[in-house]
Amino acid sequence: MEIEKSFDEVRELIPQINLLLITANEIETFHVRQALLPLSEDADVIKVPHGLQTYFIGIFGEYLAVHVQLGKMGSSSYAGAILTAFESINNWKPKVVLMIGVAMGVDDKKQRIGDVLLSDTIISYENQRLSKGGITQRGSIVDGGALLLDRFKNVTWTSPIDDGLFSKILSSQILSGEKLIDNLKERNKILKVFPQASGAEMEGAGIYAACKRASINEWLLVKGICDYGDGNKDVDKEQRQNLAAQSATSLSVKVFSSKFGFADIGLEPVKKVKKSNKSLSNIQSDKIENEIVAIVEVNQKPEIMHSAVQLTVAAFLELSSYQKAEVIDSLDLSLNNFINLSAHEMNKELFRQVRERNLLPALWNAINNIKPFENSINPFV
Repeated sequence: MEIEKSFDEVRELIPQINLLLITANEIETFHVRQALLPLSEDADVIKVPHGLQTYFIGIFGEYLAVHVQLGKMGSSSYAGAILTAFESINNWKPKVVLMIGVAMGVDDKKQRIGDVLLSDTIISYENQRLSKGGITQRGSIVDGGALLLDRFKNVTWTSPIDDGLFSKILSSQILSGEKLIDNLKERNKILKVFPQASGAEMEGAGIYAACKRASINEWLLVKGICDYGDGNKDVDKEQRQNLAAQSATSLSVKVFSSKFGFADIGLEPVKKVKKSNKSLSNIQSDKIENEIVAIVEVNQKPEIMHSAVQLTVAAFLELSSYQKAEVIDSLDLSLNNFINLSAHEMNKELFRQVRERNLLPALWNAINNIKPFENSINPFV
């Protein structure tokens, strides 16, 4: 179960937590929380309420990380990127700050929903001088972390976004400002000034400002494209944001699965205590499966049903976070009920609702539509 501890109780972990993960909205948070693994086989991700934030500590790839979600989108509000990032940096003293989430692309012919933007540079596009002679851009143009950019650009990674298509990594100029752009005319006016930009978002300038103030050089935005700022932001919004956030999270986990890639800046992989021949993730999977099978065990024909439930549970646990979100949606369950749960707690809560609402047949169908079972006959009908 989820463990809640005070900041003082986890203070001894601070020297080991060198990676700060930041998200802006609930869908981004869902995917990052699904990627965080517990510190030991007998525990879960640690929840730490502290100040105005709630933090979650877990293993991300091979490294101990702390995650926080902004209270408000954008950079400048009391709970936006600048203050949240700066306070989090003061609390946890990370060497790396990574913002994972979604962003606007600029070209639906050359970019796809689910492609991932890296902040090679960030431009604060709203800083301007308004004078009689016209508008002069005064926003800073800043580089992302050099080592992070190298590791992200040179990773071997695939993530499917459509039939036969895979997400691309686009390292480029990203515009950052307080505007939520969803107007083709206004978008094109901005791009005319910044023709090299490949995307735009609302928090990057704030992340940079906080990192600069704290003398952190290794920071980066990793954001999946979820729309094009052309007035169609609400079309399949949740589905597109899920795909974009999952792509960005998947890429980040892959990069931080390197045991040696961050030694030059002092990041050491988590030292896992081997209590079994199985990996920690396999132990967790077995543990979760046993718990969930107990939750949804069907009394009718127990020999048959037990096997069918186990097969369904195992298939669900193997899905990506994007596919799990698809299943949740197909069952007419609200994703908001799962946002702040760790992977372990999310899986348990889903199957608890499946049991209470008698949704096993629908769950099997939803999984089968994504990854067909070998036997195409629904065992729960």
